[in-house]
Amino acid sequence: MPVNGPITDFHVGIDELDLSTSRSMRLVYAAIGFVFLAIGFLGFIIPGLPGFLFLLFALWFFSRSSQRMHRWMLTNRFFGQNLRDYKGGLGIPRRIKIVAVTCIVLAVSYSVGFAISNVWLRVFLVALGLYGIYFILDKPTREVELARRSGTTQGR
Repeated sequence: MPVNGPITDFHVGIDELDLSTSRSMRLVYAAIGFVFLAIGFLGFIIPGLPGFLFLLFALWFFSRSSQRMHRWMLTNRFFGQNLRDYKGGLGIPRRIKIVAVTCIVLAVSYSVGFAISNVWLRVFLVALGLYGIYFILDKPTREVELARRSGTTQGR
């Protein structure tokens, strides 16, 4: 049964599950999925923690362990649409990119400026923050990708 978003030219289906044949491995995958799901939830509360990335990890682990949890994540009213869009190749909404990059810049700036005195730890944190920004900006922007797929140039 496919899970459809608001657009009809693509859909991300529950059929894409690759459940493990081993019951013990499904339990391991499910446990790891729940850990990533919890970290993903924390990421929406703690600035600088990339919640969406951990939700993607959780979705992958649930695709190998639990059809029910995989379906729940894809149909969740808070983040399901974003997961479906990402899996469908639409990328990340512009608003989420702006919020994520802003949070990374603020968290890293505060940490480097006020909270961390070790120079190497500062350098590591700046490098990690820059990688996080690169990761976010390197992904397609949902609005631009939708415009591209519909054949227009709006959204750029």
